[in-house]
Amino acid sequence: MVEKIKKAIKPLYTDVCNVYEKKPVTREGRTQFEEALKYKSIPCRISAKAYLFGENSASERNNLLKVSKKVKLFVPPEYVIEPGSRVEVVRNGRKTVFGKSGYVSFYTSHNEVMLELLKNYA
Repeated sequence: MVEKIKKAIKPLYTDVCNVYEKKPVTREGRTQFEEALKYKSIPCRISAKAYLFGENSASERNNLLKVSKKVKLFVPPEYVIEPGSRVEVVRNGRKTVFGKSGYVSFYTSHNEVMLELLKNYA
């Protein structure tokens, strides 16, 4: 049954992503953390939702509504993305960089990871 679900989900992975994790590297007796590629070109799908919220019922009239965007990454179950990883997602030829990945929700058919858009990335 699980294999049937995996087979049904596979065509939904229309995006591709690269996952980078920080690994400890010791040089001259000093340990530093460097970013290393963990997974390259893995099939995935991102889902984004925008949430509006305000302080009270009158906030809409006062233009005090705020927008929050939640992004979720779906990957096959054989890929484990550690919290704090940097994820580059390519969708329709455009690359978006996400940082501070959250904890993974493990399912038999797929894994889900909450992502946060990486700010000040050059």
